[in-house]
Amino acid sequence: MMKVNSSEELASKIEYTNLKNTAKKEDIEYLAKKAIDYGFYSIVVSPYYVEYAKELLKDTDIKVVTVVGFPLGYNASKAKKKESKIAIKSGADEIDMVINFQAFKAGDYDTVSKELKKIREVTEGKILKVIVEAELLSDEELIEMTDLVAESGAEYVKTSTGMSGQSPKASHLVLIRKNAPKLKVKASGGINDYKTTIRLISAGADKIGTSSGDLIMEEYERNYEKQLMDGPKGFMS
Repeated sequence: MMKVNSSEELASKIEYTNLKNTAKKEDIEYLAKKAIDYGFYSIVVSPYYVEYAKELLKDTDIKVVTVVGFPLGYNASKAKKKESKIAIKSGADEIDMVINFQAFKAGDYDTVSKELKKIREVTEGKILKVIVEAELLSDEELIEMTDLVAESGAEYVKTSTGMSGQSPKASHLVLIRKNAPKLKVKASGGINDYKTTIRLISAGADKIGTSSGDLIMEEYERNYEKQLMDGPKGFMS
């Protein structure tokens, strides 16, 4: 079971996200400012804003992450390869790629496997996270999916695009960890409060993708202050 012992440790696990199609430059500026204020691991932006985000964070160690094949994943493999190359050239430190979910559901594992390996080749030297929509999979499918991701050489399984409207399940994280212990896990989708964040970290999430990073940190600080007032038997002891 993973634990969080400080606000700095919590912040280092958060990938602060804004992938709204209505996002403006001032929204990305806010994202970057809060990431700097709290010390978040990264900000996650659309490919359009990668260069701008990189400029905003040029004097920091905060990563810039972007998405490929987002949000449905059924783009042609050639298109995903091109997206990945452009994203890296623009300055992306890490890539979150949506797996070809349609091909997987059709049982076409060969297509899924070949695509993953092609994207891994293109993104060599960068962190690759593969978005698998875990909440739409049975346990057996999730095991098969994580096997494909692990075989590709990608570093992470990312649970969701956030488009399904469901939050990550702790049981899915435990299953991923058990089946593919060398893979890291990024939990994402509907994570908007401290309690959920801690539950998922405890279940094995290495990173948390959320558009509510600032709110989660504020809630952590309120709970920490309450603990100090309540004494050693407080909420976070």
